[in-house]
Amino acid sequence: MDWGSVNNEVRQLLLVEHTGGSEAKARYYVRGHGGWRLRGRCDAYIGKNGVGKAREGDAKTPLGELRPMRAFGILPDPGCALQYLLVVPGTFACDEEGQYYNRIVKTDPDAPVCGGERMWELSPEYDYGLETDYNAAGEWPLGSAIFIHCKGAKAWTGGCVALDKPLMKKILRTADDGLRIIILSGSYPR
Repeated sequence: MDWGSVNNEVRQLLLVEHTGGSEAKARYYVRGHGGWRLRGRCDAYIGKNGVGKAREGDAKTPLGELRPMRAFGILPDPGCALQYLLVVPGTFACDEEGQYYNRIVKTDPDAPVCGGERMWELSPEYDYGLETDYNAAGEWPLGSAIFIHCKGAKAWTGGCVALDKPLMKKILRTADDGLRIIILSGSYPR
C-alpha cells in the first residue's frame, strides 16, 4: 500500500468502508520500513441507520477521520500502547445533556452522576474498545460514545464501529496515538 499523502505522524490506519445499511468492511494497516502493510480485515457493523451522524440517538456512524483517545475494556489490558481504562461496575458512557455528556465516568452504579450506557454490562461488545475523539468538546446533542469495539449479537450498533474480537485485540496491541480511523461511504484505495 502506498499512500504518499498520509503524513508521517500517522503510523496505523483503520479504514472502514460503509457498504450499505449497517454493514461495512474494515481494514487495518500498519506503516513499517517497507511502507503500509495490511495487518487485518473483517466485515464490520456500523450504526443501525448507516452513516452521516448528526445528533444524539440517530443511530448513525460519523463519516470522516477520528483519532483514538484511549483504549478500554471489561477484560484486562491486552498490552496496549494507549492508556487503558478497565471497565468495572459503575463505568458509564454518559449520553444525556449535562457536564458529563460524551464522557466515560466511573461512579456509583446505584447512584450514577449521569444517564447512559452501563458499560460493564455490555459484553462481548465492550470486552475491548477504543474511545474516539468524536465530539471531544461534548457539545449537546451532537452525539456521544462513538467507539470502536467488539461485535455483539446485533448486526448493527448505535453509531459505533463493531469489529471481530481478534482484530480489535490486534489493534489494541499495536496502535498508539498515531492511529487514524477513517470512515468512508464507498470505496477507498486498496
